[in-house]
Amino acid sequence: MDRFGVSIKGVLEVDGKYLLRKNERCEYELLGGRLEKDDFSAEARLVTEFDEESGIKVEVLEAREPWLYEIGVKNIIIIPYSCRALEVPDILVDEDGGSLHWIDKNEIENIFMPWGYKDTIWNQVPHKSYSIPAKFFFKIIPGYVEREYFIEVCVTRNDKVILRKFLPHFYSPRDFIGIKLGEEYKDAVMVSTPVGIDYKRDTIVLNYTILS
Repeated sequence: MDRFGVSIKGVLEVDGKYLLRKNERCEYELLGGRLEKDDFSAEARLVTEFDEESGIKVEVLEAREPWLYEIGVKNIIIIPYSCRALEVPDILVDEDGGSLHWIDKNEIENIFMPWGYKDTIWNQVPHKSYSIPAKFFFKIIPGYVEREYFIEVCVTRNDKVILRKFLPHFYSPRDFIGIKLGEEYKDAVMVSTPVGIDYKRDTIVLNYTILS
């Protein structure tokens, strides 16, 4: 079975503008971070990341469709949520060293940003995305070990499980579902519940329900 990094990301819109971070690859991205062993839930990790990366207090609302992000040879599953701001400080400070920007929704299409993030913002079917690793990035967190997880894809229809498999490298969950179940499922409308963390098995379960 193949392992993936898991990153929890949040879509936050305030007055028609989205909060984005410009990272070490000079790309815009959604705020968030890697799921860690001691996290109570994916939502709790996202609340913590927003506080640490911007000082904004958020409420996590609903899950959006996960997708695969390849950064060099790293396979990362992006698990996005929509969020609502509870408290926004006058000055935003990113402790990770990136720069934060409020970007108008009409400008999203033309900025340097992986298409998977753009699709997530627009709440569309997300594209698998690829980036080249940054040449220079020296952030060191003492004692931090990057965790990876097995990703189990579970698809149900009419309350019956029709697919339950571990995701192989280089496949987004939706693409994998299309390969296993056929073209009629590849573009089906899906809602996901990507919360199901078994740290004993280091497994993330993506539960998809196909809406007919």
